[in-house]
Amino acid sequence: EFENYRKRVEAQRTEQIARAAESLVVELLPVLDACDAAIAHGAVDVEPILASLSGTLAKQGLAKVDLADVPFDPNLHEAVLSEPGTGDEGEPVVAEVMRAGYQWNGRVLRPAMVKVRG
Repeated sequence: EFENYRKRVEAQRTEQIARAAESLVVELLPVLDACDAAIAHGAVDVEPILASLSGTLAKQGLAKVDLADVPFDPNLHEAVLSEPGTGDEGEPVVAEVMRAGYQWNGRVLRPAMVKVRG
């Protein structure tokens, strides 16, 4: 009985640590967005900072969702605009990523805002 209690407490502690890390990453997402926007406006001095921060977070489990021309997945994407398709597509496709989305160890933290074609 004590062994089961110890295992349960350890599992709860591990879950609390994981949630705290996830919470910190959620707070850093606007910083990543600001760096992306600065680079898009030509601020090349920001690139090493973004690369370092992104690399560190990726090692811990952060994955960016920002690919265009992939099938639309409502679990990963949030459609905010649409455009008509060419007619030969069977399913909607991401035409443009307007804001990157992120996953943390397989869980969606924030879906990507996308423009959908089809």
